[in-house]
Amino acid sequence: MTDKNFQAHEIRDKIKIDYKYTYGSQSKFFIDLMSDKKLQGTKCKKCGKVWMPPRVGCSDCFEDTEWVELPHSGQIMVSTIVWYTTSDFIQKIPYGIAFIKLDNADTALLQGVFSENLVPSKIKKGQRVKAVFKTAADREGKMTDFFFVPEDEYEAWINQEQYEGGK
Repeated sequence: MTDKNFQAHEIRDKIKIDYKYTYGSQSKFFIDLMSDKKLQGTKCKKCGKVWMPPRVGCSDCFEDTEWVELPHSGQIMVSTIVWYTTSDFIQKIPYGIAFIKLDNADTALLQGVFSENLVPSKIKKGQRVKAVFKTAADREGKMTDFFFVPEDEYEAWINQEQYEGGK
């Protein structure tokens, strides 16, 4: 039962928290991304399904998985254009996000897709894309260390000084 006389009193405040956390069993993905520009998935030891993003155990047959390196290329499964974002990407809007199925993977990874001429036809289902990585000095072991671009724009992106190309 709600008290009809209740009035909420709100005060605006900022809380700053310095926090350190671990990626646990997924740490290898982020360390290899930062150190070597490797996109690591996992492969089920029983059924052979390749998971990206990686999983410690197979969600289909519940067996252990092993790490496998995946190519930096794939295709868009589904996508949309983003018009509102966080400070990490505010200079890039509009940009795309997509579920991208990397070559040799069975599942798709949600990641940013940038284009010099962002139109829906550039980030549609089936579009081939390649990963572009920040320079080694700028990578932090985060998902924001890389993004995808349409294959036909790849060379133009990696020739920019703030990025270095993938395989």
